[in-house]
Amino acid sequence: MKKFSKMIYVTVSAVAAMSALIACDASNACTYDESSHKLLCSEKTYSTTNLHGEIWMAENLSAYIPDSSVCYGNDHANCDTLGRLYTWGAATNGLCPKGWELPSQQDFKNAFGSAVPAELKKDRPFGLLFAGFRYFDGKFADKNASASFWTRDSYDDSRAYLVRVTDSTITYEHFNKNIAASVRCVKN
Repeated sequence: MKKFSKMIYVTVSAVAAMSALIACDASNACTYDESSHKLLCSEKTYSTTNLHGEIWMAENLSAYIPDSSVCYGNDHANCDTLGRLYTWGAATNGLCPKGWELPSQQDFKNAFGSAVPAELKKDRPFGLLFAGFRYFDGKFADKNASASFWTRDSYDDSRAYLVRVTDSTITYEHFNKNIAASVRCVKN
């Protein structure tokens, strides 16, 4: 009887673990509809755009990741309009849907080309939103003043590169990996 109980426990545990993996896998599965330029995900349908031959999300990602994503000012209404803010660890740990990836600095440079920063804000294809960011200490900054996007490029063990756009500048700076910034994904 003990062997039978142990076998049932092991079987139930294995099924539960497989179900969790399948559920996690399904939550990251989105469908790209090329004809409508839409990426259909469980949390939202995102607009996409073609920038210099690459397909980009034209909206900030808004997938909920416990303990690794926040709404600006901890106000859910900001997630609805601006997308969520993520730590670099969350951004680089399979956050983008399958078939999509976190862009590199070079991907952003290619997408933006020689655009003037103020034009990016007005340019509907990219849909630039000044969503701000959250410092690693929990304070929020720069809503309506800048857009900050994680790249997949690490600087060192504690810092990674962000693309920051204001009305007058586009910079590629390294920041603490524990701040929370916007994420865009590019189709691979």
